[in-house]
Amino acid sequence: SARKARAQSMNSSYFVVPGAPRTKKNHGWRTKQGAQMPSHAFAEWNRSAQFDLAPIARSLNKPLAVPVNCRALFYRDALRGDAVGYYQALADALEEAGIVENDRLIVSWDGSRLLKDADNPRIEVTLEAVE
Repeated sequence: SARKARAQSMNSSYFVVPGAPRTKKNHGWRTKQGAQMPSHAFAEWNRSAQFDLAPIARSLNKPLAVPVNCRALFYRDALRGDAVGYYQALADALEEAGIVENDRLIVSWDGSRLLKDADNPRIEVTLEAVE
């Protein structure tokens, strides 16, 4: 199933986050105190992603605590957003889900791409330990 991790080796993990990815700052809004808040679209996406990431986090037993490369293929429903925004959103979601201990441990995004698949939007993620 798309919601379950498939370990490729001891040092890497592949999984799919279904649904149209969203960037964190897309149409963000500010509080009365002026703090930038994530967009509503990101908040909805993140809630769904946390549901899909929970079994993956459980299968790991504990968050990854080593530097990793995150190869993420972002299959978007439309050609919008920038790579950095998608990287930040996914990194935050991986940390919140308990897949990585801290998103600062994602030291590279080698192989990541922004793609389009309007019929089946998703993020295909491969996390690989970096020596």
